[in-house]
Amino acid sequence: MLGKRKWLVATCLVSLLMSVVLSGCGSSQKATQAGTDGALKKVTIGYVGSTCEAAIFTAFEKGFYQEEGLDVELIKGDFEANKNSISTGKIDAVGGLVMSWIKPLESGLDAKFTTGIHTGCVYTLVPAKSGLTKAKDFKGKRVGVDQMGGSAMMLLARELVNNGVDYKNDVQWRVYPKTELELALDKGEIDAIAVGEPFGTMLKEKPEKFSVFIDSAVTPPYKDEYCCLLLVSGKLIKEDSDTAARITRAAMKGAQYVKDNPKEIGQLIVDKKYVGGTPEINIKILSQFNYVPSVDGGERAVQTAAEEAKKIKFLDEATDPSELAKQIFVRLPGVQ
Repeated sequence: MLGKRKWLVATCLVSLLMSVVLSGCGSSQKATQAGTDGALKKVTIGYVGSTCEAAIFTAFEKGFYQEEGLDVELIKGDFEANKNSISTGKIDAVGGLVMSWIKPLESGLDAKFTTGIHTGCVYTLVPAKSGLTKAKDFKGKRVGVDQMGGSAMMLLARELVNNGVDYKNDVQWRVYPKTELELALDKGEIDAIAVGEPFGTMLKEKPEKFSVFIDSAVTPPYKDEYCCLLLVSGKLIKEDSDTAARITRAAMKGAQYVKDNPKEIGQLIVDKKYVGGTPEINIKILSQFNYVPSVDGGERAVQTAAEEAKKIKFLDEATDPSELAKQIFVRLPGVQ
């Protein structure tokens, strides 16, 4: 009888133990499955280190990418590096000036703009009391730029062509690193500077030395144009439009946060060494931009850029600017 009781107790204990083990296995399996389903999607985003890219840095630092289910790696490179990286799939997206990217996109770069990020970040500056006050004054002058065919050059080219000056033949364009443009002017190698941020504002802050010829944040008609947009890999858009949309939404959240908190972000992007300059300069820059993200504004900016690039003969003669604009901008599902 005693042996039978021991057998029953042992059987019950074994059954209870098996129940616990199986229950534990079931919980572990569910947790593993949930972890797999909820895993963050790894993506890479390129940047050059400009104040204009504050929305991308903010989305990263404030967790907006994570909110969208993304595990983002930021990779720094110059324009050419970012162009090569997005064409080869090394990065999935990059913030960029629309006029800088329009020629590579016309040439077949597989990427599309998905939203406008902000307006106003390009300058043309001339020496104070130089007498360069209108477009025709630039005939025979030398203009320093940091990128041939970049947005700063193209903005001034638009202003010149719209006022009867041939930017290809009437003006000389000379390329220097951004940090050497002021020195080139001091040495008499150039007569004017076309540049983006933060260098534009840094030079503008020396009124005894520089006058502003164009400030795209305030000079019409440029002040109403979105200059900086988000560019996303065409391959990613085709294969995973949901992730492309998530990247876009996070950047838009970042842009809105910059708009609402320019002092905080101006300090943050310097502290985190994303950009050069002082917090004060970057705060001033961010405060003067229209950092309100807009899909509509981005689409209009691409159309305007295509039309203007065609007008100044920057695009191929056979290119239809309207068709090009349709090809290089996309509205993603769930992005407004």
